Amino acid sequence: MAYMDYYEYQAIMKENGYVESEAVKIFLKRAAAFNNRKKIFMKQELSDRNNGVLLEYIHKTELQRQKAVWDAIDCAEIEKRQGFYFIERSGGDKFMAVMITQYEGDLSRMTAIEKATYKYFELIDEMRKRAEKGQLAN
Repeated sequence: MAYMDYYEYQAIMKENGYVESEAVKIFLKRAAAFNNRKKIFMKQELSDRNNGVLLEYIHKTELQRQKAVWDAIDCAEIEKRQGFYFIERSGGDKFMAVMITQYEGDLSRMTAIEKATYKYFELIDEMRKRAEKGQLAN
């Protein structure tokens, strides 16, 4: 996983025609939460030089920030490919309504991709709830 700054993120989004949807923004908020945590660790490191544990936490937190940015890009790619947003216009809820109708309520008949889409929607919904509580980096 390579380092990613905001300009690189923007270039990837633009180059691929991805949209910064509400679901994508949740991942970006998660990245920002990790970045804030990293800054706290770095400030502490100024007065506690060469603390191996602290340096490891700085490194680990930076990797988590990078992963969250790539997760945002992945989310944008998924939304573009499937043709609907998870949050806007109740896309995820409407997807589930279609699945219930299509399979007459027996969601065990969903395809692997449909099940993965459902699980991804559940993840985003859980992250949205955690964001409201200010717990995105947990």
